[in-house]
Amino acid sequence: MSNYLIGIDIGTESSRAILFDENGKVISISSSSYSTYYQQNQYVEQNPNDWWKSVFYNLKEILTNCQIEKEDIIGLGICGQMHAVVPIGKEGNLLSDRVPIWCDKRSDVSDFHDKDLNIITGNQAIPAWTGFKIRWLKNHNQELYNKTYKFLSCKDFINYMLTGEIYSDFSEASGSYLFDIKKNYWSTELCNILEVDYDKLPPIKKSADIIGKIKKSLLKDLNLNKEIKVVCGGGDMMCLLLGSGMIKQGIGCDVTGTAADVSVCSLSPLIDSRIMNLHHVVNDLWVSFGILDSGGGSLQWFKDNFGNEECRKAKEKGISVYEMFDREALSVPPGSEGLLFFPYLNGERTLGTVNSRGVFFGIDITHQKNHFIRAIMEGVAYDLRQSLDIIKEKVNISEFRAIGGGAKSDLWLQIKSSIYNIPIVTLRNFEGGAVGAAILAGIGVKLFKDEKEAVKRMIKKNNKIFPLNSEVVLYKQYYNLYKKLHDEFQKYYVAFSKISKEHVK
Repeated sequence: MSNYLIGIDIGTESSRAILFDENGKVISISSSSYSTYYQQNQYVEQNPNDWWKSVFYNLKEILTNCQIEKEDIIGLGICGQMHAVVPIGKEGNLLSDRVPIWCDKRSDVSDFHDKDLNIITGNQAIPAWTGFKIRWLKNHNQELYNKTYKFLSCKDFINYMLTGEIYSDFSEASGSYLFDIKKNYWSTELCNILEVDYDKLPPIKKSADIIGKIKKSLLKDLNLNKEIKVVCGGGDMMCLLLGSGMIKQGIGCDVTGTAADVSVCSLSPLIDSRIMNLHHVVNDLWVSFGILDSGGGSLQWFKDNFGNEECRKAKEKGISVYEMFDREALSVPPGSEGLLFFPYLNGERTLGTVNSRGVFFGIDITHQKNHFIRAIMEGVAYDLRQSLDIIKEKVNISEFRAIGGGAKSDLWLQIKSSIYNIPIVTLRNFEGGAVGAAILAGIGVKLFKDEKEAVKRMIKKNNKIFPLNSEVVLYKQYYNLYKKLHDEFQKYYVAFSKISKEHVK
């Protein structure tokens, strides 16, 4: 008898559900999208009910279309976009149909920059952390805050809708600025400082712990005849990393989706104001990383605003528009003939500020669309190289892997390998955070002994890309200039922000 697992990945633009066999083969897959709302500057919101409708639709699709005995599906795991704040009432009712998601930057953290709290939290104060979003809600909507029984993350809300159980996991909790990295639980001290009620935070379980089963009331509509065990799951980034095989100290990873980050697995947080730390979904491990909110999102922005012709051609050829972008960027030499891109379309989290903005620097009359496409790819890599340099000061990287949508581009991987000056390993048939969520489910139901066995069975390496010596030398010169300009621009970003706020309602 074969055993099967379901992994669900709730991203920024869409969610998807995948049915895997115990060796990582995809049996059935479904995805669906939802909307994002930009009420005003620095507000980025979604409707949790949209997540649930999308997840439910995807689950029903894979269960209806699969050609297996559904009794053989033994576990389900979920990962979701991190740092959302979902308020639910005592009866489990959703209290708001618009909630701030990970890239919402409305929270003011200016009064925390002088507080030496990173020894407790492992992180500096930034608007992304859920604790500051809860504090903002309390200060601006006291009635809603008072009605809230528990604040849940995206993944935790979907777990509740599936099982009726309320829990969070260590990966989500560690991204709250309310978590004590030494006690490995919520911090009463930080809750008091942020004026967040401790009782409004959910209990924490390990990511592979079983929290319940799919509710009986959902079985008929999902075409199921038995309940499936559900594990606590984890944040999408951490499940992505588990799904890449990042399960021991020294393995690094490049993840390029809407956001992009470079990270390394470590035994404890690497305390440094320039990088961030989150608890891994793998027990007793941490992930230290630098992140860019507009990684692949920068290319998407370019596609949406300037890529109509490429979209048309891609449709005619039956290929992805990003493959068209690769072809155009290949016609431009490394360095984009003097064009630099600073990919801060949604501000910066740590090395700069929320005031940072996107910049094309060095434009002259010879630059065409293909130069801008390649410059975007290089600019994302330059930014991530800054974080990678900091990480490498503290820990040796024995192997570096690439996952996410950006890993589908051979050109972008070659650019990154040469800019990072490090070989990059790719994975065969990588299925994102869903495979990491499915691995957690497999561990929870005892299909796998541990993460090591699960990774060996479900994940396969593909190619290895090496730096090109001629590109390494050239990119080093551009990178050194990029760093100087990055730091010099900061004061102008602040001044520009003050002017623009006066004239933008």
